[in-house]
Amino acid sequence: MKKMMMCILMLLIVGCQKQEPNVQNENWYMAVKSTKSDAEYIPFLDEAYFTDSSLEEIKKTEGVEEVQPIYIFDTNLTEPGKLDSPYGNVKVYKDADLVSEYFYDPAHETVKSFQLINILGYPSGLDMNAYTAVQSKEGVKDGCYLSADVAQQLGISHLDDSYTLEIYCLIPVSNTIDETMLEEYPDLVQDVTNNKQFLYPYTLKIKIAGILNDELSSSRGQLYVPLQLMQALIKEHQIEEVRTNNYLVKVKNNDVLNTLQGLDTQLKMSKYPLEEFKYS
Repeated sequence: MKKMMMCILMLLIVGCQKQEPNVQNENWYMAVKSTKSDAEYIPFLDEAYFTDSSLEEIKKTEGVEEVQPIYIFDTNLTEPGKLDSPYGNVKVYKDADLVSEYFYDPAHETVKSFQLINILGYPSGLDMNAYTAVQSKEGVKDGCYLSADVAQQLGISHLDDSYTLEIYCLIPVSNTIDETMLEEYPDLVQDVTNNKQFLYPYTLKIKIAGILNDELSSSRGQLYVPLQLMQALIKEHQIEEVRTNNYLVKVKNNDVLNTLQGLDTQLKMSKYPLEEFKYS
């Protein structure tokens, strides 16, 4: 009986010492298909698109839990000499009061200017609060998250009060550049960066839920909004189905990355939210 008890005790000790597999609940990556080297590729600016078959291959890979398309909304709208235009500015509200307004025009010395901001989406399964240095005390649901550099340039250092951003941005609505579309949709803007899309100017108003850690920054500031909101806005305003060559992929653990990258030499995977985002 004594020996049996000792054996049971040893089994319990061994069981407690057993290592759990390397599983991360928030293991999201941005997948980009690129012909360039890792050091040269730029998300959202590449020409390569995922085919239906290549996407299906990713989705059916063991350990891949979710795949979602992701887009970017740009904020570069203001033309020099046209600062009375509603496009290209950001307004900051504290409670319901407008406390500051910024324009994108760094060369103009008479207005407060902001650097370009990339508006990206976060999926519902990603806990953005895990990456924040400052959170809203209200616990804002479906709010936006600013990278620290954006918060600093907009003069927001705490979230003790309720802050809301009103930001003018560009929504991709067509991958086809057809000048006749401008007759039917005169408000469209052509993407001057990659010359491949028509964009729709839109005013996005959203509460601030958090300010991200310092390391989540880039050559241009980042603003994360709910991905479902972005997808709904695209669907509402699109002229044709909008294609993207960027996808968010949730994996069970880091070992799945090697399997995915073995599927396609053009596949680039970046940890999400993005710690480094080159975009020019």
